[in-house]
Amino acid sequence: MRMERLILVSCASLSLFTMGLTWQSPVARSLMEEEHIRGLVIGSDYEDNTRHSDTMIAVSYDPQNRFLDVLSIPRDTMVSIPQMPAVRRINEVFAHEFRHSGKDFTITSLAVKNVVETMLSSGSAQGFAIPYFFTIDYGGFRSFIDALGGVYVRVTEPMNYDDSWGHLHIHFEPGTYLLDGKRALEYVRFRGKSADQGRVRRQQIFIREILKRLKNPSLLWRLPKYTRAVLSGFHTNLSLWDMAALLLEGRRVGWKNIRLMSLPGTPYGNLWKINPETTQKIVALMQAPFARRASLELPASGAGWRGRATVEVWNASNKPQTAKIVMNLLRQKGFDVVKIGNFSTRQYQTLVVDRSGDLRPAQAVTEALKDGVSAEVVSRPEPSLHVDVSVILGNDYQASEQKWPW
Repeated sequence: MRMERLILVSCASLSLFTMGLTWQSPVARSLMEEEHIRGLVIGSDYEDNTRHSDTMIAVSYDPQNRFLDVLSIPRDTMVSIPQMPAVRRINEVFAHEFRHSGKDFTITSLAVKNVVETMLSSGSAQGFAIPYFFTIDYGGFRSFIDALGGVYVRVTEPMNYDDSWGHLHIHFEPGTYLLDGKRALEYVRFRGKSADQGRVRRQQIFIREILKRLKNPSLLWRLPKYTRAVLSGFHTNLSLWDMAALLLEGRRVGWKNIRLMSLPGTPYGNLWKINPETTQKIVALMQAPFARRASLELPASGAGWRGRATVEVWNASNKPQTAKIVMNLLRQKGFDVVKIGNFSTRQYQTLVVDRSGDLRPAQAVTEALKDGVSAEVVSRPEPSLHVDVSVILGNDYQASEQKWPW
């Protein structure tokens, strides 16, 4: 009898909490009505007595399909803002507004959000409204990761950086780590040889790992202990009810339903020059509902994409003939490999790049390669390449004997 009463009380409490969320939270209502939810995540540093937004990530969530788009905006993205003639990089917008607003985080965050919103809306008939912002500083980030019990990451190359003046020392060897808040901050701040593009990719993958960590049942018991420390390190126009709704919804998102993208463009000196045409194609992808995908779990053979998914394979490793080996492997598994070659630079990590905006072919290719590597899937839609998937083979790819064609 006591157990039955406990179950009834628990169910009633959950029902009341759900009703409270729906009544108090616009985000919860949007989730119930299956409307897209968009926001801008801003990571703020504190250097030279001012602030910069060294991390800017636009997110768009489709509740109907539980599909999350993550669009990273490089901090060196070139901007031209008449009201801020001295500002050339998008990360300087935060510093400018922080100084001129008397260190008001809300005014500053809204200014950055408006610049990003304008940039992504340019050329779009619908525009791209971003209602919410979430700004977190280094201390808040460390506390949040500690509240999660740490986050697992796979380091694929040596990461070494020392800045005694800035009190920053980063040292990782290849391997898998459970990172606490301090070490996690070092991981996401590291730039390395690939500069900001490499850091963007690591931050995106880190976000995916955070969403995986949110599924840990122990989180519900750990969070209250860290609530004050986490809250002191962020600024947002989301209410606590909104954040509770997002936290509960985040536990339901599968990692295969996360599309990781980066603002398209090209290097322009030490800046990043946006490609407006490709950007609008990405914005259109983020606005469109992603079709329900009952067939997402494809067989390892890739037969579901036979004759439809075209693939190019590039060797970015120090191992000769690797591209040819992988070409033969993928063709045996039913993929149409239309091009192979050597990549322009060497890299440690193998990447599978979605070029169409549909993640399924890239995920099927990743499944086919799983015996040789644990590859990451990122989206870089580029219709002009005329392929669905690009495979960039790093030194981490292990070609077994049976994959050799001789």
